[in-house]
Amino acid sequence: MQTQPQHINNLPKKWANLPFIRGMYKCDEPLDAYTTFRIGGPAEVLVEPQDLDDFCAFLRGKPQDVGLTIIGDGSNILIRDGGISGVVIHLGKGCDSVSVEGNKIRAEAGASTGKVARAAREAELTNLEWICGIPGSIGGALVMNAGCYGWEMVDVLEEITLIDPQGTQHVVAPQDVAPRYRGTTIPDGWYYGGCVFRLEAGDKDEIRERMREVNTKRRLSQPLELPNAGSLFKNPDGHKAWQLIEKSGCRGLRKGDAQVSEKHCNFFVNRGKATAADMEDLAEDVRAKVLTATGITLEWEVRRLGERTKSW
Repeated sequence: MQTQPQHINNLPKKWANLPFIRGMYKCDEPLDAYTTFRIGGPAEVLVEPQDLDDFCAFLRGKPQDVGLTIIGDGSNILIRDGGISGVVIHLGKGCDSVSVEGNKIRAEAGASTGKVARAAREAELTNLEWICGIPGSIGGALVMNAGCYGWEMVDVLEEITLIDPQGTQHVVAPQDVAPRYRGTTIPDGWYYGGCVFRLEAGDKDEIRERMREVNTKRRLSQPLELPNAGSLFKNPDGHKAWQLIEKSGCRGLRKGDAQVSEKHCNFFVNRGKATAADMEDLAEDVRAKVLTATGITLEWEVRRLGERTKSW
């Protein structure tokens, strides 16, 4: 019979019924280092599975009333200063396998988009160069049907792996998750485990050059020198969010160390010691100014997680 690893004994008694895993449990773990904003309060309990099978084992063994929040590379989230109560699952190393199978690439949810793009390049497979322009993990890219430069995830997907609340994996077609602009739909309590990309043969040098072009465009147009979460707002139909923000006089607007980027004003940056409250309040000020100036309500693309004040 397996016994709990020593580190679970350091958790509060209320979590003593969490299941055995091969990975790690951490209590009251600061989450700022897990996000590209470099902002965020703690997780009440952080779980780092050793691999996807370990994640599935956790789902099978956890009490039904334990709610979960899943994070990956943290590139499209704002974790509030009070942190996240309950259990946070970090799908990172160990859940990041990438393999080439003919003209297909199989990637787990924790794999970075850069890792997948490089694997495609080395296998001389094209149509995935654009993904190196999207920071984050494959799991997050699947959630958001991420895209840029005329491509979206759904354009290059053959299949998706979903994990249900009992830890069972299901392979589905991309259309089964209703992909749309910056969103998909899966049942509550289900999670993305990974996907298979369907690609075409290409020339490695040409693929490398296109990736360089994508990265050059990012470097010239985005504030990569400061922590940010990518585009903060979705583009409304027929409009560019950055143009609406600029038109409303918000370029460079600042609250504490949170600022609307001077380089790309749909990017909000952390100039050093910004809090999540600073960032969220600044964003809401910008939304209000855009609505007043243009009559258009901007919709958040970055997901806000947790509580403004710690509750445990």
